[in-house]
Amino acid sequence: MKTLTVDDRQRVRLPQVKPGQVYAYEPDADGSIKLVPVITKPGPKRVLAKMVKSGGGTFFQVPAGYQLDSEAIGRAVAEERDSRS
Repeated sequence: MKTLTVDDRQRVRLPQVKPGQVYAYEPDADGSIKLVPVITKPGPKRVLAKMVKSGGGTFFQVPAGYQLDSEAIGRAVAEERDSRS
């Protein structure tokens, strides 16, 4: 039988899992704990842009190969504002 030790931050390292994986746990009456992987949908990919001053204005410089959809940005901003009110 293999054993695992909980550290001082209540963490356990499982060798077969990847970082970022999410698990639900279910304690049983006999004291055992059942881990169940939670399937999550991948969220939208974040693009890190750089702010650049050019021609008297400030603009975002997007990395090569990325395209931004202005309508999608507008919808995301509106959703964020609506969620705060």
